[in-house]
Amino acid sequence: MDLLLLFPPPTEATLFPYLSLPYLAGHVRRFGYSAHQVDLGIELVHRLLDGPALMRKAQALDEAPDLPTWYRAVVADAAVRHLGEMRDFVLTKNPAPRLGPVRAVRLARQSAQLMMRDSALSQVWDDFDSLDQAVERLSESRVDSLDFATGNLHTLLTEALDESAPRAVGISVAFFSQLAPALLIAQWIRQRHPGMPICLGGQQVMLRHSELASMASVRRAVDALCITAGEEPLERWLAHLHGNAPRSDVPGMRWLSPEGVAGPSRLPTLRFKDIGPPDYAGLKVHSYLNDTVVLSMVSCVGCYWGRCIFCSYGNRSLERGAYQQASPRQLADAVCHIVENTGIDFVTVVDENTNLRLLARAMRLVRERGVQVRFNTRNRLEPILLDPGFCQELAELGCEGMAVGYEGVTQRLLDRLDKGVQAGDFQVILDNLAAADIRVNLSIMGGLLDETEEESEESLRFLERNRDKFAIDAFELMVVEPQTRLVADPQSFGVVLDGSDAFADNRELNYLGGRVGRRHTVVGGPERPDMLRRLKHGMRRISGPAAAGPAEAAAQPPAEHIALRPHPWIRCAPARFAPHGPGGDSSLLADPVREQVYSLPKNHVTRSAAPGGPLIATSAQGRFLLGKLAAADVGVLCNEPLPATSPSR
Repeated sequence: MDLLLLFPPPTEATLFPYLSLPYLAGHVRRFGYSAHQVDLGIELVHRLLDGPALMRKAQALDEAPDLPTWYRAVVADAAVRHLGEMRDFVLTKNPAPRLGPVRAVRLARQSAQLMMRDSALSQVWDDFDSLDQAVERLSESRVDSLDFATGNLHTLLTEALDESAPRAVGISVAFFSQLAPALLIAQWIRQRHPGMPICLGGQQVMLRHSELASMASVRRAVDALCITAGEEPLERWLAHLHGNAPRSDVPGMRWLSPEGVAGPSRLPTLRFKDIGPPDYAGLKVHSYLNDTVVLSMVSCVGCYWGRCIFCSYGNRSLERGAYQQASPRQLADAVCHIVENTGIDFVTVVDENTNLRLLARAMRLVRERGVQVRFNTRNRLEPILLDPGFCQELAELGCEGMAVGYEGVTQRLLDRLDKGVQAGDFQVILDNLAAADIRVNLSIMGGLLDETEEESEESLRFLERNRDKFAIDAFELMVVEPQTRLVADPQSFGVVLDGSDAFADNRELNYLGGRVGRRHTVVGGPERPDMLRRLKHGMRRISGPAAAGPAEAAAQPPAEHIALRPHPWIRCAPARFAPHGPGGDSSLLADPVREQVYSLPKNHVTRSAAPGGPLIATSAQGRFLLGKLAAADVGVLCNEPLPATSPSR
C-alpha cells in the first residue's frame, strides 16, 4: 500500500465520515496510487461499546457517593442492558426494536464518552508545553499500562499498519482535540517502523504549524507538516517517495529534520475545479453515530463571505483568489458519484457557508438526471431565504436541514463581527424555513465583544419566541483562534490579547473543550465569568427540561392521563440525592439517553411501590408535569389508580 490515511480520535465528528480522508484518498487514487483510509475515531467508538468494561462502570450504581457518579453508572447500566441492540444498530443499522434508531445512537454516544472519561485521549490542555510533554511521556509507556481507550487506540493502529503495510502515513488533524492523539500515533508508528515517512496535515496544522514545528514530540516523529490543502502535496509526496519527482516539486510541505525546518518550496497550483469527488471506499460508512446513513461533500474551498472576524477558516479566503467554488455541473457530478458508488442518498454539504443559489442549480441538474437525493447545508441566514418560493424550492429539491451560526439579534454587534447579515431578516427567514419544513440547527455563540446584558437578553428572547423553529447543535463562547482578523488586528475590535501561551477554550460548555485559541479581554466588555454566566443562563432557558409553576399548569387544559410509565432505561435516583426545598421534597429521574435529570415535587407526583411501576400524578400540576415528561420521551402516559396512601411530602 502506498499510503495509509488516518483520522485520529477523539472528535464529535461521528455523525458521518469527516471529508478530509475521502477527498485525499480519491485524489491520490486517481493518480494511480493505492491508499487505505481508516477513521480511528469511529473505530475506537465501536471498541468502547464493550460489555465487560461498561459493566465495571455500572457497578457504582448502588454505592455512588454523589449524583454525578450515580448518573454515569446509570448510563453504563442502560448500555449494558441494551448492548446487543445498540451495537447492532450502530455497526450495521439493523433495526433497534426496543430503543429505536435515535435512542440507540444517543445511548451509544453517551456510552462512548463515558468510556473516554479520564482517558489520556480526552484530556483538555492548558498550553502547548504541557501537551508536548504529556505526549512524550505517554509514548514511552508500556502498552499494558495504558488506559482502556488509549490501549484500544494502540491496538487499532497496529491492526491498520499490519493490514495495509504502507509506504507512508498521512494523519489528518481537523480538530484541536485530535492533536495530542495524532502526535502519540506518530510516535507509535516511529517506534514500530523507524524509517516510515509520516506527514501531518489538516486544519489544525494549517493554523498552528509554527508552534508544532518547535515541539519535541513533533520533531522526533513527523517528517513533514502540510500547511495547505493536502491533495496536490500528498500526490507529489508519493511521486517523490517513488523516485519520480524531486522533493522541491512537493508543494505546501514544511520538512522537519534534526537540522531544522525547511520549506515549503512552493504553494499548490491545483484548483478546486480540478479535484474529483470524495472516494469513501474502505470506510465503514454505515457504522457512524447517526440514526440514518449520511455522507458529506463540499461545494467550495473557503467562504465566499469570509469576513466574520472570529472565523479562522473563512478569513483565509480574504486573499485574492483564495476562495474557489465548483461549477453546478461539478457539484452535480459529485452528488451522483456518491449516490451511484455507495447507494447512499443523503448528503450533507459541509461548507463553512454554502452558496445556496449555486447549490440549488446543482441539485436541479441532479434531479434532471433522475437522481433523488436528500441534503443538508451549512450557511448564514442569507437574504435569499427571505423569498418563501426559494425556500420551498430548496425543500422540493431535497433540502431537509440547515446548520446556522447564531450570534444574536443586535445589529450593532453583527456589524462589528462583520457577519454580513441583517437581524431584522431573521424572523421572516425562520418562518419561511419552517413553512418549507426545513429544519434549522443553531450553534449559539456568546461572549460577543462588548455585548451588554440587555442585548444578550433580547437575543435570548428572540430564541424563546421561536423555540419551535430550531434545534440546538452547540453553545459556545467566542474564542480568538489563530489566523483570524481578531488576532491580526485586535485593537480595531476592542480586544486585548493575553501575552501568555495559555489556551482559551470552551471546556465548561463543549465536550473535549471545543475551539482553542488565545485568551483575551474586551475593552469595556464583561469578564469571561460574566459571559459564561449569561450563556449558561440562556442554555437553561431554551434547552433545559421544561418546568412549569402552578400558574402555568393552571393555564393548561387538564390532562386526561394520571400516570406515566417510564421507559426501561429511565432510573429514579436514590433518596439520598433528592433535593429538599421550602416547597417540599422532590424525587429525581435520570434519562441517560437524552442526558437529562428531572426534579419532580413529591406533593404532585409520586412513584408506584411496584418495581418498574408508573409515576402517578396527584394534582393538576402533577398531570401537567407528566405531560411534559411524555413530550420529552421519558415514558408513555397511561391510566393507573391513585395510590391508596397519600404521596410522601
